[in-house]
Amino acid sequence: MIRSHFRFRLARFRRSDNGQSLAEFALILPILLALLVGIIEFANAWRTYQVITNVGREGARVAVLPTVTTDSVQTVVENGLNQAGLDANSATISLGLCNGGACTGSPDTVRIDYPFQFRFVGPVIALACHDCGGAPGSVVLSTISTMRNE
Repeated sequence: MIRSHFRFRLARFRRSDNGQSLAEFALILPILLALLVGIIEFANAWRTYQVITNVGREGARVAVLPTVTTDSVQTVVENGLNQAGLDANSATISLGLCNGGACTGSPDTVRIDYPFQFRFVGPVIALACHDCGGAPGSVVLSTISTMRNE
């Protein structure tokens, strides 16, 4: 009687699927977490790009004012980056301003290059890419804003 009961439970255990879903979940979980972290990282890069684009536009708006100086445009751009939580010292700001009285119709440009380092995806890229050139896991976000003097 005891032997047949033991065989019955052993046969039922062999047919059971109780641990299968847990094993499948354990295999899929790292992929899902990597996908989630990647989405968050790229969303942060997109936010940074939008910030430098908006700050560049603000700098270009100030640049077309009649009594503007290069230092005042530089200050507006740096303050905008700092207020958005970005390090203005890391940004490369290039200004193409028209100086003089005959600026009507000529464009003023503000270019911002900002290095963005991926925090979590970057080390993964560094493992996969040994000779990528530049810092693996980082990208330079660039924007150019141009406005015409009226």
